[in-house]
Amino acid sequence: MLIRNRLTLIFTLLATAIQVTLSLLVWYFYSLYRREEFYSRLESKAHVAGRVLISRRHLHDDFFKNMVRTDLLTIVEEQISIFDSRQNLVFTNRTLKESDYYKEKIPLVTDESPFEFRSGHLESILMPYRDRGQLFYIFASGYDRIGFAKLGTLQQILLLANLLGFTLIVLAGWYFSGRVLKPISQIVEEVEQITAKQLHKRVHEGNRRDEIAQLAMTFNQMLFRLEDAFVSQRSFVSHASHELRTPLTNILGTLQTSLRYDKNPADWRDSMEVSVEELKKVIGLTNSLLGLAKVTDGTLALVPVQVDDCLLTAIGQVQTRYPGRSLPLQFSAGEEDSFTVRGNATLLTTAFLNVLDNACKYSDEAVSVQLQSRDAEITVIVTDRGRGVEEADAAHILDPLYRGKNVDGVPGFGIGLAVTQKIIELHQGTTRFTSRVNQGTTVIIQLPGVMLIG
Repeated sequence: MLIRNRLTLIFTLLATAIQVTLSLLVWYFYSLYRREEFYSRLESKAHVAGRVLISRRHLHDDFFKNMVRTDLLTIVEEQISIFDSRQNLVFTNRTLKESDYYKEKIPLVTDESPFEFRSGHLESILMPYRDRGQLFYIFASGYDRIGFAKLGTLQQILLLANLLGFTLIVLAGWYFSGRVLKPISQIVEEVEQITAKQLHKRVHEGNRRDEIAQLAMTFNQMLFRLEDAFVSQRSFVSHASHELRTPLTNILGTLQTSLRYDKNPADWRDSMEVSVEELKKVIGLTNSLLGLAKVTDGTLALVPVQVDDCLLTAIGQVQTRYPGRSLPLQFSAGEEDSFTVRGNATLLTTAFLNVLDNACKYSDEAVSVQLQSRDAEITVIVTDRGRGVEEADAAHILDPLYRGKNVDGVPGFGIGLAVTQKIIELHQGTTRFTSRVNQGTTVIIQLPGVMLIG
């Protein structure tokens, strides 16, 4: 079922239920009002009969009949009967056929308040009346024709009103659901126009305050991320194909030249050595790409890891690559702070190794390393005095396979820092860079630590 149809149905059911409930309440309370009003009229009739007839019971019946004919408040099928304390009928304005039925009601009167009951379509009241120390029982009954006629008219009005209201509710629900879903329909139309070649398009965000506007804003944020991912993918494929094509072309050219022109084993050996070096580049690039893909897939088992151990391991590996290079390490931590994080020791070591390798690769001077732990946050700071990064290249320093313009002659593929950033993100940390040309670069890595208890 379409959402618009579902909203219309739910709106119609709720509104109809409320309307019918209100109609029933109106009918019920008007019915109570009619009943109370009619019994009040019967009680007034009984009081009048008591004051006129019992006080003047020495008069003849003609007096009461004349009084009834001149009474403007005469009730349809009105009947008034008076019984004495011995339950003997002393007066009635009609032929009383239900004398025994009325007598049975007299014992039900337990106090001076009237007793109300109903017999068929007639409504009756039994009221005790005392006069000069003598107790009488006055019955007054009748048929509320006008009241029931009004109640029937009210029922017809409520029925027609509910039928008309139901029709209006359906139309209003359809219009209301259409208005509510109109922004979503617009979003659907706009999204259908967005393709892989038109990722620059965005969805209209409306007033930027309600839920639908927030949905559009969230979708636009997703489009920004998708566009960045597509751009990064295109750049990655372009750089990867270029980086792989160059050594493969060199290998092919070297082998073809050797096959055609080399005549002695020494020339063959030189060609093979050149090919081996190029193959090492291809293997290194392939391993880097595989490492980047492995880190990007996001599957990581988190266990308690000592950052200082990972950092010392990385420093040891870098010193093996660069013998004689000075990498002084400074520790700074509070009494209750530790260097423990939840993560993967191998990946953290790789991240630190990439940063330290870059610092040593682009600088001939000592590389300082600081490890700090403050308020459950661990910070690693690596500073070199090398060639730095130009301002135009700083925005792309973390892009895979991107290398600055001032790194000519230095081997590398531009993947190390991208891998480092992914690893730190997997550990819910952050990576920041500050660099100045010919003055050096500072890399700051921050990781959430694990609080020690007791």
